[in-house]
Amino acid sequence: MNTVKKYYKHPAESDLGKGNVLMEARGEKIVRQVEIYGLRVVWADATGQSDDRFALADQPLSFFDFDEDDEISAREFESAWKKARDASGTR
Repeated sequence: MNTVKKYYKHPAESDLGKGNVLMEARGEKIVRQVEIYGLRVVWADATGQSDDRFALADQPLSFFDFDEDDEISAREFESAWKKARDASGTR
């Protein structure tokens, strides 16, 4: 299995409006994600999610058609992940 982690940020839209989705991928599998809509920040991973409307993506990474412009640093993802976890009271 490919264990290289990559991180992506892409525009998203939901019933909360326009925002961004940040994803951590390990190979073709999305393992963590954060969605940001204004002041609302939600998270999801294999253990669950902070808002039932925003489940972890179950499509393979290739489904999203990301390119290098969508790649972000691990630091940017981890910062958003911490913010989302803190906002939901989950550590």
